[in-house]
Amino acid sequence: MEGQLKVIESTFLDILPNSAVLPGDLVASLLHRFSSHEGYRLFDDVTPFFHDLHKWRDRAQSTFGPDQEPLQLQVGIISNSDDRVPAILSSLGLRVANRSHGSSAAKSNGNIDIDWIVHSYDVGFEKPDRRIFDVAKRCSSLNEAGGRSAFYHVGDSLSEDYQGALGAGWKSVLLDREGKHADAVSCDERVRNLRSVMPRLTQSG
Repeated sequence: MEGQLKVIESTFLDILPNSAVLPGDLVASLLHRFSSHEGYRLFDDVTPFFHDLHKWRDRAQSTFGPDQEPLQLQVGIISNSDDRVPAILSSLGLRVANRSHGSSAAKSNGNIDIDWIVHSYDVGFEKPDRRIFDVAKRCSSLNEAGGRSAFYHVGDSLSEDYQGALGAGWKSVLLDREGKHADAVSCDERVRNLRSVMPRLTQSG
């Protein structure tokens, strides 16, 4: 928290006259705003995406018999940000598990939207560095269960998200909301909204 306060203060002081004084509550007010829903909004496709995902997960779970290991589908966040991310997502109405890098692994909870969060502030690497993707794999604990597992990454940055995930050995989908990267990424690996991701997941099994 102290480091974040200093960054905000230095940003303003660098552009203000030497004699200027910051209002006493400005820094704290900005920090609060961008640590909660006040500074952000969800895209319109986010809530429907999680609704679709929960329906698909419930339907897939029901196909397993009593002696079979149920399907584990997890949703995680890999963010080039800091530890404010869980609180921000929760304040926006998403159900976020208290699980991050260094915490004990747990099975996916069907009532949770976000199963785990890995942020660069905590692990010391940023996307597209493959090491942050490797940390995310360990955080998911899916590899520990044995058997077949697949890791998909969906993000809106061509270099940090799409190319970073490919370089780390993940299957990657570019969220290209404005259609800027049609020449760089094939239509099979590019979507215009989150709900278009679901057919790719379900078809992959």
